[in-house]
Amino acid sequence: MRGLLTPFRFLNVKGRPNVEFWLTQTIILASTIAGVYFASFAGFQIAVDFDRYQSMSDVSNLEKSLEAEFTDNIEKVETWIADYPKAPMTWHAQKLVPREAHKLDDMVWQTMRYSDRTLEVNPKVLTGVRRFYGDIEAQMTVLFMQQNANGYARKAIAKMKTIVAEARKDVLPLLQSDIKRLDEELAGMTH
Repeated sequence: MRGLLTPFRFLNVKGRPNVEFWLTQTIILASTIAGVYFASFAGFQIAVDFDRYQSMSDVSNLEKSLEAEFTDNIEKVETWIADYPKAPMTWHAQKLVPREAHKLDDMVWQTMRYSDRTLEVNPKVLTGVRRFYGDIEAQMTVLFMQQNANGYARKAIAKMKTIVAEARKDVLPLLQSDIKRLDEELAGMTH
């Protein structure tokens, strides 16, 4: 029996076998490994949750800024449509510099090109806003090209009415519901 234990002499303390000492050391080592594993897993989970929270917060702020600008632009176009019959020459007379007088605010929309979070915004919202800006610009170009309030100009104003109505009915509520959803998720993450 003694010959079998000879290779395990290193387990002896002061020449006597000390199983309790080595069992305690093994338990401490296993506990340390398990503790480091669970702590790193918890730290990783916290980092992932924080990154998710930060991302959602950034997207929410981006959408809120876009909503404010988009709402202002819808109202601005509605004002132009209402004012056009009263003073059509502000669109057609070159001396009045119509392009400068009739310009949409697009600072947020242009800035979104450089944001890492832009493509995290609902694609339907991005498409709707992009189409709104593009379609309104196209109709404004038609208006500016006319010398007076002719049929092309009236048709452009009618198309602008349709574009604004669709933006107010479809895109703006979608954007607002997305903001509300993100805010609810963010509130749920902080509690």
